Amino acid sequence: MKSNNNAKLSRRTLLKASAAALAMPYVITRPALADGGTVKIMGVSTVALPDWSSFEADTGLKMDFVGVNSDPGLYVQEVVANEAGDTYDIFIFDGGIEDRLGTGGQFQKIDPNAMKLWGAVADSVKSSALLQGPDGTQYGVPIVFNADSFGYHVEDIKESEPFSWGMVFENEKLLGKIALEDTWLTTLPNAALYLMSKGKAITDPSNMTPEEAKMTADFLIERKKAGQFRALWHSYEESVDLLGNREVVIAECWEPVIKQLLRDGKNVRYASMKEGYSKWMIGAYLPSQAEGERLARAYKALDWFLGGNYGAQMAIQQGYATANPQAALEFAKSKSLSEADLAAIKLNIDKVEQKMALPHYWQNAAPKHVEAIEAEWQRFKQA
Repeated sequence: MKSNNNAKLSRRTLLKASAAALAMPYVITRPALADGGTVKIMGVSTVALPDWSSFEADTGLKMDFVGVNSDPGLYVQEVVANEAGDTYDIFIFDGGIEDRLGTGGQFQKIDPNAMKLWGAVADSVKSSALLQGPDGTQYGVPIVFNADSFGYHVEDIKESEPFSWGMVFENEKLLGKIALEDTWLTTLPNAALYLMSKGKAITDPSNMTPEEAKMTADFLIERKKAGQFRALWHSYEESVDLLGNREVVIAECWEPVIKQLLRDGKNVRYASMKEGYSKWMIGAYLPSQAEGERLARAYKALDWFLGGNYGAQMAIQQGYATANPQAALEFAKSKSLSEADLAAIKLNIDKVEQKMALPHYWQNAAPKHVEAIEAEWQRFKQA
């Protein structure tokens, strides 16, 4: 996680064992350009592996991965103001940012012919609006995606799944026992999903108008004043502690939090939802400066991310899907992984397909009215 406690932390991060190792301050110290045998990546920490030896063995490349916050403002600062494309071969950021950095000329168009496994990726995945510019230009390669909800202590919840988001936002039985993620990127749209289920006029939770964002913030402020929320969490570790120590019964959180607590012997579960999920995708983008051997190295790395080795590790460790989930299952079988690992991969495939079938909502790191949305989130926090 972040070494700067005042900085906004990643929305999704590595498991606790690797989070500290990937910590980076908000302002990144610019390292030297990678040599010919190393691929240099700036990316959100959730996509990183605790150990890159499998990547290095499969590709013959060295990995130099620099973890950053999941924060659209940081991406723009690093790529535009700090010219990170001069140094890094690949950016791995929240999908949607290409609407700003692709159309702005900082990312180059993806060449599908440069990747052997591109054809194995489902059209519905690679054609996501979170990977393409407004005109359909393919700027991004899918790396990981999932659909987030909340975690809860099983013995304290009598209702049956699937749940409504009202369990988080309007739950009189659990006043002061709810934790929210401290970011507009997920919490505002999740609350908007609930308001939509109550008949409120919101068209797209991930791309709200200023009026819709104000209505959602007004609702959250009302619930905050009613004492609904115990805490806003900022880091993976903080969310694990809040739920694990039973300071809260429900936490809007990331799936790896629940995997960690299950390993710790806690009786928790990750919820299925009626209205929909916070569906997100993290994509890989190539800086416009990359060319020649540097570009070839980047494409070789991207091809590996599309393969079964990486997909299997993500499914087992994080519960996240990759662009080619069947390849992950085939890889696990070929390597005679344990029945538990195989079951985790199969469960992940089924789970993601079920969640993705619901219409709402794909997270949007660059909504049209982002400034108004951010302002409404700050109004809620300060209330």
